[in-house]
Amino acid sequence: MSNTLTRSYEEKKSDLISKMLDHGIFKFKNHQLYELSLTELENVYQKHLRNN
Repeated sequence: MSNTLTRSYEEKKSDLISKMLDHGIFKFKNHQLYELSLTELENVYQKHLRNN
């Protein structure tokens, strides 16, 4: 069960990072995207979508 959750989390994170890269988002507050948690990535992406 734990491996499935970890894989799912990492897949969601990877998909979101890909979407952000497509929108030209490479860093957030001096952090690489892979350093952010899934929740942080979701918040940054949603904020970007609202502003554009």
